[in-house]
Amino acid sequence: MMELRTYTLTDAAALKRYVSEFWPRHILSLRKFGITVHGVWTDSEADELRVIALVGYAPGEEPLSLAENYRNSREFVEDHLDFDPALIITTHTQSLQPIASSPLH
Repeated sequence: MMELRTYTLTDAAALKRYVSEFWPRHILSLRKFGITVHGVWTDSEADELRVIALVGYAPGEEPLSLAENYRNSREFVEDHLDFDPALIITTHTQSLQPIASSPLH
C-alpha cells in the first residue's frame, strides 16, 4: 500500500527548513519502522506552500500500526526536536492502491 501525504506550511522559511532539515532525518527514521519514503517534492504550482511525500508499506503490513510504533519511538522525538509542528497548517493523507503493472508496489 502507498500513501500520498501533503503538508501545507505557514511560510517559505518553514518550507525550506522542513525539506532541508526535517525530511532528511525523517526518511531515515521511518525506514527503521518499515515505512519507505519513495520521494518527497515541493508543489511548485500551488498557491500554498506544500510538500508532498509518497510513502509505502510492505504487503500485509498495517500502516496505522507502523505509524503508531514510530510515533512512540525515540526516533520520532529526535526527528521533531527542532521543528515546530505548528508550522504545518494542514496534512492530507490519501491511500493509493497500485495497479498490477505499476513499477511501485
